[in-house]
Amino acid sequence: MSSPHDQPRRRRGIRILIGAAAVLLVLAAALAIYLRPYPAGTKAEQAMAPGEDVTVTKEDGVLRFETTAEPVANFIFYPGGLVQPESYAVLARSLAAQGVNTYIIEMPLNLAVLDIQGAKRALPLLNPRGINIIGGHSLGGTMAAEYTKNNTFNVQGIVFLASYPKSDISHLNIPVLSIYGSQDGVLDLEQYTNSKSYMPDSFVERVIEGGNHAQFGDYGIQKKDKGATISDDEQIQETAGTLVDWIAALNASGT
Repeated sequence: MSSPHDQPRRRRGIRILIGAAAVLLVLAAALAIYLRPYPAGTKAEQAMAPGEDVTVTKEDGVLRFETTAEPVANFIFYPGGLVQPESYAVLARSLAAQGVNTYIIEMPLNLAVLDIQGAKRALPLLNPRGINIIGGHSLGGTMAAEYTKNNTFNVQGIVFLASYPKSDISHLNIPVLSIYGSQDGVLDLEQYTNSKSYMPDSFVERVIEGGNHAQFGDYGIQKKDKGATISDDEQIQETAGTLVDWIAALNASGT
């Protein structure tokens, strides 16, 4: 039989449990808001439709954009942090139409850092007639480089879009292409400049005049980014053209 003194203790215990539950709910709500991804825009959704020159399918968490002609390369692509993979469909479709099969890797919570080895899901899908390139946008590019450090045997090139390696990759003997926009307000230029010491001396850098951070994909305005002075179509076209030309040079050199 409980004594009158037990009731105040029981009430305190209930209040503590209610308070703890409230704190957990607030934290869960805050985490959900923080992890809410940038959604794909209308142009990206339209680019997901298959066509005569490009097939679009999904397999094992990989969005596949493949040319119906002879491919010149396979490009495994890691999305930027908290960006839906479909957001890069416009770029992927443009590349595939020019012979670069592109494989966008879906990431847990849209964060490539949670699945650095995600590229392995795409390996069985690659066309053996093309060279293999890996890269990504922002956080995705950084994590793609981390993957490559331990998987050099199936990679013939690394591509950074508004991104950079976080550790030394100069010893990998793999060609590197870096592209970013002059209006990028998200990319840490000081860190980017410092990261050049991690890249091979032969790395190729291209700056898209008027381009910004978000227009490598189609997901709207990104926090801290600057306004672009060129259209998203122009930025995608220049990015794809630069990448295709770089791949052509690699194929010509026998990489």
